[in-house]
Amino acid sequence: MRPPPPVSLGTGAAVIFRMQVRRLVRSRKLRLGVVACALVVFAVVAARYASLRDVGPDRAVELATEAIQSGFQWGFFKLLVFLLPFLLTSSAIAEEVEGRTLTFLTTRPVSRTAIALGKFTAGAAIALGLVVSSGLLLHFLGYATEPTALFDSLGATLRVLGALTLLVFTYCSMCIFWGALLPEAAGIVSALYLAVVEFLAAGMPGLFRCVSMNYLAQQIAGFPPGGLMPEAAPSVPVHIGAPVIATVGLLFLVLAVITVQFSEYRFGKA
Repeated sequence: MRPPPPVSLGTGAAVIFRMQVRRLVRSRKLRLGVVACALVVFAVVAARYASLRDVGPDRAVELATEAIQSGFQWGFFKLLVFLLPFLLTSSAIAEEVEGRTLTFLTTRPVSRTAIALGKFTAGAAIALGLVVSSGLLLHFLGYATEPTALFDSLGATLRVLGALTLLVFTYCSMCIFWGALLPEAAGIVSALYLAVVEFLAAGMPGLFRCVSMNYLAQQIAGFPPGGLMPEAAPSVPVHIGAPVIATVGLLFLVLAVITVQFSEYRFGKA
């Protein structure tokens, strides 16, 4: 009996995408991500209205803007943008290896490239959907009592969400690469890389912080630099920061696809 002909890359990736989305929807990882987003939005909105006082309209807008910007900077750039890609993509390949189901996938008429791209796209799409929807919800709830500022500040929020979109794409690429390269320690290696290179390096002095895509994304969003010696931190314009983040994300994604394509995975379970 002749084996079925291989399907196209796009069709194969779409099939893996749907399978991975169903798996994530049923998993506790997605529920944890939703809870984390809800807690961040709730904490920022609660803090914004808890400090509400009898002030003038201009000062009220300033307080709302400060609360929302602080929420984006601390709740999104320092928490959600790390947590969601880690939860949804770091074990995408490793779980197939550990569960001994990768053999089943590779014997189907679907290429390994389609497997890697489908799993990456599923995790990145869900992570991006959570980040963008949470950011928009934070904006509308934070400016709910200030209808004029609600629309006047929408451009600034969209700029922040654009920077977060690039960062989610890049972090998902990083996580799926490390998970494909070292499936036995996918979570540990991904977490260490994000913690050291992305989180800690973003606060290093001088030009050293530019190795962190998180720092470049915060520059795109228009946030002031923090960390050590912020006065010496370089200013990175959007037309430089955005292409650099996108290029790094594409590089890690290509490396992930190559790793899945040529790796001889061994199963740790008997």
